[in-house]
Amino acid sequence: MNAKASHPWNIVFITLDCVRPDFLGCYGCLSVQTPNLDRLAARGVVFEQAITQAPNTWVSHAGILTGLYPHLHGLRSPYDRLGPEVPTLASVLAEAGYRTAGFPGNDLLGSRAGFGKGFDLYYEDYRLCRTADPAPASNGVSANNRNRWEDVLRAAEAWLQAGPEPFFVWFHYLDTHHLPECDLPDYYRFGRDPQWQFYEGKISLADERCVGAVLEMLERHGGYERTLLFILSDHGEELVPGLPPFHNGALSDRVLRVPLIVFCPSMASSGVRVSQQVRTADLAPTVLEGTGLLPRWAGNGGGATLEFSGFPLPLPGLFPLPRRLAASGRDLAYAENEPLGLYCLRTEEWKYLVTPDGEMLFHLASDPAEQANVLSRHPRTAEYFRREMEELGVRGPSAVRVRVDREEEETRRLLKSFGYIE
Repeated sequence: MNAKASHPWNIVFITLDCVRPDFLGCYGCLSVQTPNLDRLAARGVVFEQAITQAPNTWVSHAGILTGLYPHLHGLRSPYDRLGPEVPTLASVLAEAGYRTAGFPGNDLLGSRAGFGKGFDLYYEDYRLCRTADPAPASNGVSANNRNRWEDVLRAAEAWLQAGPEPFFVWFHYLDTHHLPECDLPDYYRFGRDPQWQFYEGKISLADERCVGAVLEMLERHGGYERTLLFILSDHGEELVPGLPPFHNGALSDRVLRVPLIVFCPSMASSGVRVSQQVRTADLAPTVLEGTGLLPRWAGNGGGATLEFSGFPLPLPGLFPLPRRLAASGRDLAYAENEPLGLYCLRTEEWKYLVTPDGEMLFHLASDPAEQANVLSRHPRTAEYFRREMEELGVRGPSAVRVRVDREEEETRRLLKSFGYIE
């Protein structure tokens, strides 16, 4: 994968809202039909411990598109925006000659929040349709909200056909977050209980309407064999019997652990599974190191003054293991919900949490459900995480924090429409 090659690689990101890995066939779930994702996983690289940097859409995507932790990119709440001095993957690729397009599908990821930086086309004609009945459906999702995904696909195909390669395109699929129950076809109504049944059905529909449709579109395009595809979720979901699904709260693995599949039609190896922990903030440095464009990122404000929080992903069969594979900090993943005062450091074995009520330490290797706080029994481990948290400097103010160009009441309306507040 080399930007100096005669045919540079196309880059495609697909982010699926609210999808947990344990609800995908390629991660071992037998009750959910995800044939397109399973096919890609069988021929690509599956990351079994991919950790997002936040339990909500806006902060998570800021990390995906910048390779930075929240205290560095500055977008820590829905009232913030990416600062103009923060480099993004799209801006670096555009400077290097890539055509760039973003299809965010969500007002909270709009250009007013800074997400459109670097995109030649930032498609925001996705406004939520209004139906006659404003009442919540039985699954807790308002029937007011319907995303016009078909319009997105038509616009994306027209954009692909209108210009040359190489290109970078990002799709965010929202309907796994907010899909009216009446929009779910009967053949996807299956599962373990009524609430999980609907969640499973939404994921199966996303596999067909989003992943399958985008794959067909790319296959119709001449550059498919030179396309590197990243599919992931922005965060997971808490599913508690008797309650609507939720995620913008505690930093449990049910919310922080996400699926991540990397696929390229010309990969030398297939069906690779990577068990080591990685971060969603690793995607931007992966693309830029693989294309030889890291120096351009430094020239856009990154580099010595703003180092990546993530590291290039190990992608066997695509390009050699990254130079920084053994770099300090690679075994740590950071996540936060800063408005609630929640901060987390995670390794493959441990999870350390700082909350307004104190500290917590979970031994994930023996307690994956995070039930037993063993802080008092492991003082040395706790002290290690305290030092790492202090060194990151995540609990202080963000130097780059900028308020979003949106009225506070409008932000509250958006948060309410997506179920984040009542």
